[in-house]
Amino acid sequence: MHPQPIRRRVSVLDTSNQMPLFTEGSAPIPESSPAETLAGAVRFVDPDPRAILINQVRLDQYLNNAGQTAALKVRELLVGLDWEPFERDYQAGGRPPYSPRAMLGLVLFGIMHGNTSLRDLESCARTDLGCLWITGGIRPDHSVIGRFIQRHESVLSETFFETLTRQVLQVTGGGTSVVAGDGTVIEAAASRYRTVKAEALAEQLAKQRQAQAEAPTAHGEKALERLEQAQETLQQRQAARQARGKAGAVQINPQEPEAVNQPQKDKKRFAPSYKPSVLANEQRVIVGVGLDASSETKVVAPMLDQAQQLGEVETALFDAGYFGAEVIDAAERREIELLCPEGQSHGESWNKRSEKYYPKSRYEYDPIEDAYRCPADALLRRCGAYKGNEGAPAYALYRTDACAQCAQRGACTRSEQGRKIKRYLSDDAKDALRTKLQDPQVRPRYRQRQAMVEPVFAHLRYNQGLQRFRRKGLAAVRLEFNLHAMAYNLGRAVVLGSWDFIARFAFLRALLRCIGIRIPMAFARNLETNSISHSSAAMRAA
Repeated sequence: MHPQPIRRRVSVLDTSNQMPLFTEGSAPIPESSPAETLAGAVRFVDPDPRAILINQVRLDQYLNNAGQTAALKVRELLVGLDWEPFERDYQAGGRPPYSPRAMLGLVLFGIMHGNTSLRDLESCARTDLGCLWITGGIRPDHSVIGRFIQRHESVLSETFFETLTRQVLQVTGGGTSVVAGDGTVIEAAASRYRTVKAEALAEQLAKQRQAQAEAPTAHGEKALERLEQAQETLQQRQAARQARGKAGAVQINPQEPEAVNQPQKDKKRFAPSYKPSVLANEQRVIVGVGLDASSETKVVAPMLDQAQQLGEVETALFDAGYFGAEVIDAAERREIELLCPEGQSHGESWNKRSEKYYPKSRYEYDPIEDAYRCPADALLRRCGAYKGNEGAPAYALYRTDACAQCAQRGACTRSEQGRKIKRYLSDDAKDALRTKLQDPQVRPRYRQRQAMVEPVFAHLRYNQGLQRFRRKGLAAVRLEFNLHAMAYNLGRAVVLGSWDFIARFAFLRALLRCIGIRIPMAFARNLETNSISHSSAAMRAA
């Protein structure tokens, strides 16, 4: 059975009764400014915003006089992008669709100003003068905006972030030589009061199966599938937790089974959440995005790859939460210098601290003796080894008999057998990284990290309204975070951008497309990169 087509009202801003009077110095509107532009065989609704007047003043001139130039700059940047990946998803015939540039411009400009719901974006398209300039006056319904995002989910989740960010880097004159990474916790679109343990979930599943067997309904079938998916996910998490040797019950939210119940930033409550992460450059432009249900380190390698697509990455800065074999190996494989302390980066020692027992960093390894020297100057010698498996890495075990008479035993261990130290294959790299972070010339370089990346999440949370995700499912949440990251980068371009070159290039590119000539992307990137590098060098010299 085919679904019923959704009928929507189409409304375009009426400019017929506005007299063509402009302030002095304004350029006239071209005679040919059609509301439908041609892209191959598909006609797109893309009105010319220069036909919109405010008190007999053209809209762009009105915004410029009012000092509201953000929308003017955003439109210039968007016009200069390649929209072919979006345009090829449409077929000729039928009602002309809205221009992808206008639709995505509406979404990103709205998110820049904290309008994150579809209905807020619908209202923004009707009432915000900046949105009118970016979209040309189209007024899509909230359902049309939602279907546009769903239709282009793969492009928005994968390739378009790189396309947009490349343009932003060129406008801002920034690069990727030094990047700083961090992550945070954002609540999922699910109530924390509905998280359940395995027993309660099994009871809900049994009741739903019985109800569906007695009176089958389409709604009940969907609820049953959701509960079965939640049970399967819960069992996988329990098995993974047991493989790591951790005890304790695992909880899950049947409304959003892919989210993980984890502590929030205030450390006062648990809630179903996801962990988004970013890489930012020295201009605080996001050059890498990643999102995982519960891990910040799993997305480091893909983010570094993403940043390397935009330029050469020489140094990566991370905080103590990333001090581990996975991140060290990811940086080493890509020949990237890693600066990451084991503990808090203040005081003399940046190693891990513990109020209960001496941490492993207090034990100095001697490769010649193949032994550890403890704080009491006793040697812990090798006493065993573990070959490792898929869930746990291999290690060598070290201990000493001196613990029985040691005066510092209470600060070291409570084990009757004395303190034992495990040495993993990655410990050589960890020791080298600890030593490197003790260098007084390296530490000032690492201290840039906080100023580079910490303000990014503050802006996303409090200016763009990313206090909680609105979509459900890992793939949908990744798309939502990508949209926030792209909107953030547009904001950085507005603040930091040099707009002379991009305006000229966008005009040339649009003119050539009107006569049927499309500039190849490789040629366009080389031209833009060379021009921006020359202009950036001139700015630095000045």
